[in-house]
Amino acid sequence: MNFQTPVSTSKKVDEANQLARQLGDLLLNAPEYQIFLKTLNDVNNDPTVKKILAEMRNHQNDLRWSPENADEHEVAISRLETELENLAVVQDYRIAEKTICKMFAEIDEIISRSAGIPFAANARRSGCSCGG
Repeated sequence: MNFQTPVSTSKKVDEANQLARQLGDLLLNAPEYQIFLKTLNDVNNDPTVKKILAEMRNHQNDLRWSPENADEHEVAISRLETELENLAVVQDYRIAEKTICKMFAEIDEIISRSAGIPFAANARRSGCSCGG
C-alpha cells in the first residue's frame, strides 16, 4: 500500500501552515494584542490587586472550612470582587480583553466563512488521539 500524500496536497498544506504562521506573527504584533499583554502584566503585578486577591482566597478558604460563617464570607468576597473590578488597572484590562476578544472573533468569522466550517470550534485542542 502506498500512503504518500499527493504532492499538490502537501504543497497546499505547507502554504496554509506558512500563512497561519504569518497570521500568528501579525496578531502577536497587533497593537490591540500588545495593549492586552501590557494590561495583563499590569494587573498581575499590581500590589492592590494582589492584596485583594489574597483576601478573597482567605475568605474562600474560610468559607470552605467554616461553613457556619458562610454569609459573612460571601458578603466579604462580593465586596472584594466589586473593589477589584473598580480598580483602574482592572478596568483597563477588561477593556483590552474585550477589544482583543472582538478582534479574534472577527478573524474567526472571516476564516470560518472562507473555510465553510466553524474554524475556532474545530481548531480547539482536545483529548483525541491526534495529539490535540
